[in-house]
Amino acid sequence: MTVAVVSRPIAASLALLAVLSFCQQARAQNDHLIVPWERIGPIALGMSAADLNRILGEPTQTMRGPFVSVYNWKNNLSVFIKTDGSYVTQICALNPSYATAQGVHPGSTDLAVTALLGPPQNARLHSRWSMLSYTDLFWPGLMVSVPLTGFDTNHAVRTVCVNHNA
Repeated sequence: MTVAVVSRPIAASLALLAVLSFCQQARAQNDHLIVPWERIGPIALGMSAADLNRILGEPTQTMRGPFVSVYNWKNNLSVFIKTDGSYVTQICALNPSYATAQGVHPGSTDLAVTALLGPPQNARLHSRWSMLSYTDLFWPGLMVSVPLTGFDTNHAVRTVCVNHNA
């Protein structure tokens, strides 16, 4: 009789742990939080290509470069990973459902972002006659890209990216 009493609490504890683990996995897969220097949703800097495929499945588009490849998924995530697949170097969100804790997301205006985060620490203008013109604005661990020509030129953020270099 004592054995049955001891077994029930253990079984209940194991069941509770299983439920909590399932809830944590579901939350991680539905997570749309952008965390500078760390992650966007369930994808973290430093993950391997195998980890990416396990979490998001095969990318819908891949562009291979000599040092870095870019993987894109239909949920509007872009991931820059070393060409050898060893680790993620940058993650970018193009979907407004991804946002920082402060509320910065694709679709925010550049003025709204600076109101939330303060002035950027750095900015880089990309302007070529053969390409779209845009500016990258940098805060610690975070970069936002704002188109200046093409797309919508309403000063709306096109992408929000996290990396270790921003």
